Amino acid sequence: MTSMYGSITKANAYFLTRLHSEAWEMENATNQTKALYTATRIIDRLNYKGNKRSVYLAVLAAGGWDQLALLDIQVAEAAQELEFPRDTDTTVPVDIETACFEISLALLDGVDPDIELENLGVTNQSYSGVKTSYNRDQQPIEHLLHGIPSAMAWRILKPFLRDGRAVITVRVN
Repeated sequence: MTSMYGSITKANAYFLTRLHSEAWEMENATNQTKALYTATRIIDRLNYKGNKRSVYLAVLAAGGWDQLALLDIQVAEAAQELEFPRDTDTTVPVDIETACFEISLALLDGVDPDIELENLGVTNQSYSGVKTSYNRDQQPIEHLLHGIPSAMAWRILKPFLRDGRAVITVRVN
């Protein structure tokens, strides 16, 4: 991956105005960059409304979905590395960059969504005798269930998400 949402410079400017951003500020540029790349990959795993801008432009140029072959759609999809910008947007929305910064902060602060999800079910933990009890009936927290380590980032990303219950069909010649 060569692209990421935002940049170190933009993230530094964002964190200058945010309380409790020590995990970012105390980290070196190499790890900050790694965190941004990781956060970008996390963001790009979700299912968003609309289409990548490259696909949108291909559909527009062809005169509609029914004028495109599956291969044309695949080529247009591959032409844009990241999920954003989408449709008529020409740049990545600021909210997506902000979500990337918030996820990066959580990652640098040691939050692992898989471990957090597992820990939600722990009801009792002992040290001597090494005993751990779990309650598997607890409903997982939505952002952790989707692999997002930051609740704030999840609230920012959620309006961009496609309704997971909707089914969209497209006829391709």
